Amino acid sequence: MKKRLNFKKWLFLIGIQFFILYLIYSFFYNGIENRPKADNQTELIGIWKSTKSANIVEFKFYKDSLISNAWGKSTKFSWESDGNKIYYTQLTNIDPELETDFIMEYRLNSEKDTLFVKNSESEFTNEFVKNIQRLNK
Repeated sequence: MKKRLNFKKWLFLIGIQFFILYLIYSFFYNGIENRPKADNQTELIGIWKSTKSANIVEFKFYKDSLISNAWGKSTKFSWESDGNKIYYTQLTNIDPELETDFIMEYRLNSEKDTLFVKNSESEFTNEFVKNIQRLNK
């Protein structure tokens, strides 16, 4: 009879451990899934125009897409941001021989009205100013 009690205690302890692990897993999983998007992602939404380029480049950030207007060509991307980098994937004007996934390092000034994009050859020299015009999307 004593062995059966030990087995029941052991089974009970194993059950408690699995329950605790389940609670920990649920807590972290829900925290990851339900975390809000980075503030910078919503701060990017709007129209940004380049200031230091011979050809005006325009970025239109919407909640679910990014439209780039450059050299007379409009290209649509899906995008998301982690607060330091913009990860974007080309959806239109796709050339099968060229990449479609890109990463762009950026930062905003303290007023959140100037976007600095890091160029591959230099530090954050590409400057974009936020246009106050509202987006329809």
